[in-house]
Amino acid sequence: MKTVDSLKELERRAYRSTFDDGIYDIQFGLIFLILAWIPILETIGISRFVGYALLIISPILLPWFGKRFITIPRMGAVEFGPKRKSRGRLMLAVGASVIILMLPLLIMIIGKGVPGRLGWSMIAMFAAPVLAIAVYFLDFPRLFVYLALLMFGVFESEFLLEYVHGPFNTIISLGIPGVIVLAIGLTLLFKFMKKYPKPAPEVNHVSG
Repeated sequence: MKTVDSLKELERRAYRSTFDDGIYDIQFGLIFLILAWIPILETIGISRFVGYALLIISPILLPWFGKRFITIPRMGAVEFGPKRKSRGRLMLAVGASVIILMLPLLIMIIGKGVPGRLGWSMIAMFAAPVLAIAVYFLDFPRLFVYLALLMFGVFESEFLLEYVHGPFNTIISLGIPGVIVLAIGLTLLFKFMKKYPKPAPEVNHVSG
């Protein structure tokens, strides 16, 4: 029994070590910053749709490219047990469901069918518990802190709008935390790259 528990603990440590590269931290920091920049884009004549597109695409592309070109070349592809894999698939399914279910509301916000302030509050109230479940299955405690900051930032930006003109409310509520989270992610990434340098490619020597 102790052997089984030890193997499970080793697998858990190996799994959590895959987050040491800071890529998911960087991703969350970018989500903060994209949300902060969406109102700014509109003030300079760029459609909010650009920001919304980045908000949907970046959580998919960034982890894939980061793991593919930074983490795996240094640590190799790690295979986990079926339970851990099923959790990962469930998390992906939950994340995809959140994006799909929020699309109609995002389209209505873009088309001004729903006031932006009301729409973002509705999205936050709907997405928070669902994303919390996804983070739980991901088994990555730091994300709970980031998720709490994100949800608080959305509501704080609406509160600040009564006292601070937009888009400064989103810069304060989402931009500043986004810079901090991004800095944490980049710090972890640099430490990871220093700790696990990329192996030099093997050189084929041809004997004469």
